[in-house]
Amino acid sequence: MKVGLVGEAPGDTGAVQNLLSRNYENLDFIELLQRVGGSVLDDKKAVNQIRREYEIERPDLVLVIRDLDADEKDDDKVKDRKKKFAKLNRIINKKGIFLLNIYELEALILADIEVFNKIYGCEVEQYADPMKVADPKEVLMSASRKSNTPFNVSHNREIFKSLRFDILKKNCRYFARFIKEFDKKLL
Repeated sequence: MKVGLVGEAPGDTGAVQNLLSRNYENLDFIELLQRVGGSVLDDKKAVNQIRREYEIERPDLVLVIRDLDADEKDDDKVKDRKKKFAKLNRIINKKGIFLLNIYELEALILADIEVFNKIYGCEVEQYADPMKVADPKEVLMSASRKSNTPFNVSHNREIFKSLRFDILKKNCRYFARFIKEFDKKLL
């Protein structure tokens, strides 16, 4: 089964691919619309390019990865992101599945903070709810400031190779919901 990835490439798509490919070894992941930032995904030109790449690659499923950049209770922002996903999903023959990161993708790193602490030699406490951290990137950058190599979002691909799937599902509600939906789509 071929799964296309659309998101802020290559950072978010590559990171999610590294995480999922360890747990879904039978899937073939491919990045669509490479080298694009989040807000660019809403442009008509980008949507048309996704359509073209979708028609060429013919994935069985397309994972659309977006950051909410807001609290999960920000109904207007959530509705806006879901509306944009629905529009894109129509273009890809309703083969889309949506991974909406509450605040940012880096909330998943906070959900398995032990991995981050080990990589960067830090002692960040486990967050009770990583989805409540308004700026996960800044938390990680600040915590690793004294490290030999402070955290940068370009490290996400490598970090996500080490994140523990079961810990993420346990500590991050939006990821657990996504995996449940993803598994249903794979049946």
